[in-house]
Amino acid sequence: MSDPQAESKKAADPLEQWRQLRDAYIDIWAKATGEVVNSEAYAEASGTMLETYLAASSPFRDAQKKLMVSALEQLNMPSRADFVSLAERLANLELLLDDMDAKLSQIYQLATAAPPPALPKAESEPSHSAFKAESEDSRHAPKAEPEAKSAAPRKTGKIAKKVSK
Repeated sequence: MSDPQAESKKAADPLEQWRQLRDAYIDIWAKATGEVVNSEAYAEASGTMLETYLAASSPFRDAQKKLMVSALEQLNMPSRADFVSLAERLANLELLLDDMDAKLSQIYQLATAAPPPALPKAESEPSHSAFKAESEDSRHAPKAEPEAKSAAPRKTGKIAKKVSK
C-alpha cells in the first residue's frame, strides 16, 4: 500500500529527469577521464609540462628568495636558513646530552654495583693514641647515614673480631 501523496510528489517533480541526466553525464565523463589519465601518454605529457614549468620558474623563485632574505636581514628577522641552522644545532646538542646521560647512567650503575674498597690490613693493632685521634675527629664530623649492606662480605680486622666476642 503506497502513499498516494508521495506518488503525486514524485510525478510532479519536473527536475528529477534533469538530475538523472546529470548523474548519467557525470558517470560517463568520470569513466572517460579515468581512462585518459591512466594512460602512458598522459603521464609523459604532464611530466614534460611540469619539467618545463619548473625550469621556467626557477630564476623567479631564486630572485624571490634573495629578495626575501635581504628584506628579513634589513628587518633583523631570522630567515628560513637561520631556523634550519638553529634546529641542526639544537639536534646536535640533544644528541650530545643523550650520550652524556647514557654515560652517566653507566657510571652510576658501575659505582653502585661495585663492592666498597677493602680496607688495608694492619699488621699490628693500632696504638691508643691513633684510636683516640680518630674518635675525636669523628665527634666533629657529621654523622654518616648507615650504608646498605653489599652482597660482597667485608673483611674485618682484629679490633672488630674482639668487639664481636
